[in-house]
Amino acid sequence: MTGAPLRLSQSPGQLLRIAQQVHTRLWAEHVGQDLTAPQYAALIALAVEPGADQRTVGERASLDKATMAEMVGRLVRRGLVLRRRDPADGRRKLLTLSPLGVRIVDEVSPGVARVQQSLLEPLTEAQRSDLMSMLARMARMEDVALETMVEARPILDAPRVVGYLIRVAQQVHTRLWTELASNELTAPQHAVLAALAEEPGIDQRTVGERASLDKATMAELISRLVRRGLVLRRRDPSDGRRNLLALAPAGAQLLEQVNPGVTEVQNRMLAPLEPEERERCVELLAVVARIAQ
Repeated sequence: MTGAPLRLSQSPGQLLRIAQQVHTRLWAEHVGQDLTAPQYAALIALAVEPGADQRTVGERASLDKATMAEMVGRLVRRGLVLRRRDPADGRRKLLTLSPLGVRIVDEVSPGVARVQQSLLEPLTEAQRSDLMSMLARMARMEDVALETMVEARPILDAPRVVGYLIRVAQQVHTRLWTELASNELTAPQHAVLAALAEEPGIDQRTVGERASLDKATMAELISRLVRRGLVLRRRDPSDGRRNLLALAPAGAQLLEQVNPGVTEVQNRMLAPLEPEERERCVELLAVVARIAQ
């Protein structure tokens, strides 16, 4: 997949973001709001490696240092995690699940399994296996490490890992975007500009649907792009409640400038896959993201 910029429905970065949104909705439905997916990942890491230090748990859960420190503080205050100084190194914090933490992990794990099963429901068993393998490579995770984690804890079988892999692969995309694409546009902002390039003059609600952005996020994002002179906004003369959007000349110019970098990001995302796997990966991600190709 090289050359001209990919359509939004063919972009692995966009599809990963939407698949993550689907996962978030399913999580709220089957697990609830009391425990987030990253918090669950941290608790699972401690279930696999009791007594691990905070940095190691953060690495296992794919959380940066600041996020991990804040999260552990919350989990300690909730009584789910016990924290103590390493007697051999006072700078290190050692973590273990509390009895309550163990109970919570066991209680929510069936719901977590339902989330992953629902996420993968549109795929056949063979497609699920293929997608898991491709996601692990896109997330730059060693298959052997993933297999070790799965074998170490029965509740961490493959159907429960796919949401984690999507999140980590999306983090890889974010890093590549910052490095290769643009410091002037975020990926969601680019998605909006790309949608307007594909369908000039469409209404704000439709652009939000094309870019997979909720109403509140879309309104704030469009206001920023309008203030920056990248998007033109006007009332629909046939319906004063609707805003019609178009690329401003500056927006079209910026989109043209960043598109080579955006294409490179997508190519880098798919680089760990064999050439014959790349189109299949996009197709399967689109199914998981509930997007018709």
